[in-house]
Amino acid sequence: MKLLIKSIFLFLSCFTFLIFASTKVFASEINQNQQDLRLSTWYWLNSIEKEKWNEDFQVIAKSGFTDIVLCWGLDSAGVATQKNNTKFALELCQKNNLKAYLFVWHPTHNSLPRQKEFQQVDSKDNLLFTFNLFHRKWRATQWKSYLQEIASTYHSNPAFAGYVFDDTFGLGPINSFGGNEDKRGDFVSYSTYDKENFREWLKNKYQGLDKLNQAWEEKFEVWEKIDPPRLITEKNTQAWQDWTQARKEWLGEWAKDTVAFIREIDKDSSHEIYVEDLAQVLGINASRSLESFRPITIKDTIGLDFGYVMQPFDAVCGYTFFTWDNKEALEKAINTTKEVLETTRKQLGNDKKIIHTFWASELDFSKPLPLKYPSAEQITSIAKLAISLGIKHVDYYGFRIGDWRVNEEEWVKLRPGTNENYPITKPMKDRFLCDRPEVLKVLSESHKELKGVTN
Repeated sequence: MKLLIKSIFLFLSCFTFLIFASTKVFASEINQNQQDLRLSTWYWLNSIEKEKWNEDFQVIAKSGFTDIVLCWGLDSAGVATQKNNTKFALELCQKNNLKAYLFVWHPTHNSLPRQKEFQQVDSKDNLLFTFNLFHRKWRATQWKSYLQEIASTYHSNPAFAGYVFDDTFGLGPINSFGGNEDKRGDFVSYSTYDKENFREWLKNKYQGLDKLNQAWEEKFEVWEKIDPPRLITEKNTQAWQDWTQARKEWLGEWAKDTVAFIREIDKDSSHEIYVEDLAQVLGINASRSLESFRPITIKDTIGLDFGYVMQPFDAVCGYTFFTWDNKEALEKAINTTKEVLETTRKQLGNDKKIIHTFWASELDFSKPLPLKYPSAEQITSIAKLAISLGIKHVDYYGFRIGDWRVNEEEWVKLRPGTNENYPITKPMKDRFLCDRPEVLKVLSESHKELKGVTN
C-alpha cells in the first residue's frame, strides 16, 4: 500500500511538473509573439514642414508604434527626388526607435517620365496614364533603374525596414494624371506589344492553329489575325480564360523581376519588399460591366491572381476601410476584417507574412468635425481581431496624411519635387491620428497590452 501511494505521488508530481513546464513554455511563446508584434502607421512627409517631423515621430513612438511608413504624398518617386530629406527623416526615426518603411510605388501618383510605348492601353484603345507592367523592355530599363537607385540609396540605413508598393494594380485615368476615367475600358492590355506577346503565348500553348481553332471554335488562318478578346461573352469562354491566364503569368514575371532587381542591390532579407492594396485584389467582390455578360473581378480586369502573383514578395496586404456611423458600425468592420484576412491567408498560404492595414479614420470626408468615430476602442478592436487571426504586424492608416484629391495642375504644383524646401500638400485637418490626441492617449495604453508590456 505504501509503495502504491508513493507511486501515485510520484506520478502526480511528474504530471504536475509537465503541465507546469508546458504552461510555462506556452506562456513564454505567447509573450514572445507579443514582443515581436509590430504596429505601424502612415506618414506623409510633405504634409508638414520637416522641422516638425521629430515632434510627430516622438508622439508616434510614445503612442506605442514600432514602425512608420514614410511617404512623399502625391509622388511615390519622391524617395528618388528628395533623398536628403528622406535620409533626414530616417535619422529621426532611428533617434525615436522607429523602423521605417519607404513608400516607393503608386501607379498614378508618381512623377516618372512617361513614354507611350510603355503605357497601358485599355479595351477601348485608350492610352492610360499608368505603366504597362507586362512590358519586359520597360521593366529592364526604367523600372530596374528606379528600383535599384532607391535600394542603393537607403538599404544601408539602420532605420530602414523595407519597400512599400501601393495600389499597384489600379488602371488609372486616360492619358494624364487628371484624365478622364468615365470613358475608360474595363480591361487591359491592348497595346501592339501586348497583342504580339499574346500571340507568342498562344503559339507556345497550342503549338498550331488547328488546336487553337478547335479550342476557341474559330477559323483563324494566320496567327496575325488573332487579338486578345475585348468582351466577355457566353461563346468566348476559352479565349477569355487564355487571355486571363496569359496576363496572370506576365504579372508573375513582373513580380519576380521587381524582387530580383531590388535584391541585386539589397540582400538583407529583413528589409521587407511589401505589396499592399485594396481588398479588391482578392477578387471577393464582383461588379457589373457593359463589356461582359457576367459580373467581373480584378482577375478579368488585369489578370490578377493575387495568391499566385504575390509569391515572390516578402509581405502582402489587402487593406480595409470603413464608414463609422455609430458604435454598431464596429460589427460590420469586424466581419469585413475577418473575411479579408481569412481570404488573404487562404490565397497566400500559411508561410507568407500578412500585414493588416486598416483605416484608423473615417472614410466619409463629409462627416462633420470633430470626429466621434472611430473611437480608440473601435480601433483597438480591429487590431485585436487581426492579432487573434495570427497577424504579427498591424498597420494603421494613418497618422498624418495630406489630401490626395487634386487635379492635374495641383498635382504638378504640390508634388515634392527636387527642392529641399518642398511644397506642403493640401491639409486633411482633424481627420487622422495626429489631430486626435484623446484617441492616441488611449491607444498608447492599448498598445502596451497588445505587445504584452507590463508597467
